[in-house]
Amino acid sequence: MNGRVVSRSVNADLDRLARLVDSALRIEARLTPKPGLVDHRNDGAHIDMDLRTLTASADALGPWWVEFALVGAQHANGNGTGSRPGLGHGDGHGDDDDDDDDARFLADLRAVGRTLEQVMFDATDGVNTHKGAIFAFGLLLGCAGRRLGEGRRIDVGVCDDVGRLATTVLLDDLVASDRAPVTAGERLYREHGLTGARGQAASGYAAAREVGLVAYREALEILNAQPHLALGPMMRDRALLHALLALLSVNSDTNLAHRGGVEAMSWVARRAEAILAQGGALNPDYVRLVESFDDELIHAHLSPGGTADLLAVTIWLSTLPPVQD
Repeated sequence: MNGRVVSRSVNADLDRLARLVDSALRIEARLTPKPGLVDHRNDGAHIDMDLRTLTASADALGPWWVEFALVGAQHANGNGTGSRPGLGHGDGHGDDDDDDDDARFLADLRAVGRTLEQVMFDATDGVNTHKGAIFAFGLLLGCAGRRLGEGRRIDVGVCDDVGRLATTVLLDDLVASDRAPVTAGERLYREHGLTGARGQAASGYAAAREVGLVAYREALEILNAQPHLALGPMMRDRALLHALLALLSVNSDTNLAHRGGVEAMSWVARRAEAILAQGGALNPDYVRLVESFDDELIHAHLSPGGTADLLAVTIWLSTLPPVQD
């Protein structure tokens, strides 16, 4: 890191963004019913965790999220121009140096990520509750922190920064590697071309931004026009369930492919599409529809954990302003 001193006002903004991550993860965890996932109704398709496990993990991770944003602020280039070499604004000169900067930035984010993973495992007796969220929000908070350090606006466009960083440093590694697959994600890429969490990052979290966030806001608009359908937090949660169904219908969730093969992944997408065709969470009978879907996934031992991470990203993005024209 370059040792940059972060101002008090920037620190306050970093803290706010980190608290919003903590809130997003807790809202996602409590949302009920969620097909195949831990919630108030049941433990989903899991035998190793419940809502208390998720809460213990969130409690432990809460104070640590800001560290990702601080890394980003300390990697800011300080030019205050609203652009950054190597992120699509330069003229092509110095690209190697830009790639090296991004590699160092990512290495520092990974170091923080390893710390958070150990914090999580210590809090859960070794259960992986939030590894996917650590990956996603490490990148999002890191890029948001770098924007703040450069005096740039924080908005949904932070996803574009993540996309460029992930494509340059993460996805290229996955595609170019000629070693034997080490992780389940690497195996699924070799066998089926599924890029998983790295692909989501390289897309700039397009599924969360263009599907989940759009579905959430459209559902909120409809529910706000008919307040008798849902009130207060119930309205938010109902809109989030609608967003979750929309995400399940499009996301190539490698958690599902790992548990049940690509056929299971496709089946879950078709089931979500069928519920959406009936109105999704805007259907008056939405609870029964989603609970039935939940029971089916539990019976099949399928848990769409990658989609749950995308829902948490959707919730976080919903707190940010849109990109300015």
